[in-house]
Amino acid sequence: MKKQNEISHDMDLVIDGMGIVLYSDGAVQDIEEGEDYYSKEFSSPEQVAKHIKKGDVIGFNTGSSGSYSLKFRSGYPSEAIEREYPISIRLAIVVQGGKLSVIDLFWLMEWSNDIPIEQQLLLEDGIYHVTISTGMPESGTWGDHQQIYLFLNRLLEMPELTWTGVPQLFSV
Repeated sequence: MKKQNEISHDMDLVIDGMGIVLYSDGAVQDIEEGEDYYSKEFSSPEQVAKHIKKGDVIGFNTGSSGSYSLKFRSGYPSEAIEREYPISIRLAIVVQGGKLSVIDLFWLMEWSNDIPIEQQLLLEDGIYHVTISTGMPESGTWGDHQQIYLFLNRLLEMPELTWTGVPQLFSV
């Protein structure tokens, strides 16, 4: 039986860009339909780091376009997940508006508020630590049906994040 507020949701996402972006409605209410938010706010490592520290629009570099299976779960990864998916980053996000949306980085180049329902996760408002873990797919190619775990742990306040650039969720 699932505990109340336990998160267990899988989402398939195909991206053309080299990154995945997460946000909630409260963080993007001032972005105009069709706006090039990428050029304006997300094109340099310093801009990305600023948003990550605020927890409003957060993203990470996947190393490749491709097809991803995102697995949202509550809490923090177990030791077994850490062993199987050893590439990991930790971010935080402020959820306002009751849902978390997940998009391709390129979506930011021509903003649309019309996010497919399959790319949304209903989530209680609040601040969440987001631990993102992955590993090389069996094929040996980044983005080839790659699994990414996103563990969400509710916090009382925004943690201090020290990112100075774009978080990388891959190794070379």
